[in-house]
Amino acid sequence: MKYRIQLDTVTQQFIAIDVHDQQHQGMGRTIEQAVAQLER
Repeated sequence: MKYRIQLDTVTQQFIAIDVHDQQHQGMGRTIEQAVAQLER
């Protein structure tokens, strides 16, 4: 799976976003947590 990472500077959370489906996202305090949420 290919994804991109964003940082929400207001909540200080990382967002992993599927490059093929912008609605498929995962969030977490670390990049690893965000990617794990995305893969679920």
